[in-house]
Amino acid sequence: MADKTDELLTNYYSGVIDSLIYLRRMELQWQPHDDDNIGGSRAINKISRPFDDLVIKYESDQVLHELRNQRDMIKRIEASWDDTTRDIVRMHYDRRDRLTWVLISLRMHLSERTCRSYQKAFKDSVSEALTGLNIAV
Repeated sequence: MADKTDELLTNYYSGVIDSLIYLRRMELQWQPHDDDNIGGSRAINKISRPFDDLVIKYESDQVLHELRNQRDMIKRIEASWDDTTRDIVRMHYDRRDRLTWVLISLRMHLSERTCRSYQKAFKDSVSEALTGLNIAV
């Protein structure tokens, strides 16, 4: 990878960020069994609200918050670009397909240089947004 922006875009288009969000949510849902009733009777004033507790965990978790911010920021930028640029960027950064610039240019019916310039413009806009929003990469 050339830089952090390339790594972030590769993770986004390869589905890594969505997988990390899912795994983090599963980690937060897991509850070890802590027996609060060792040697005593049942607590009368203990309120159990598992759903509310889980929502509070999701909202207060910094790792989950950063991953969502990264994903949502790329989605917003991606929606503002035309279909051709989105397709080129998706084909370039999706590591599941492993497409070269020659294959991308053949599929898009554009020159290789034009495809690279579309990708660079998109990458620059993402880098600018990352800097402006101060999102950790």
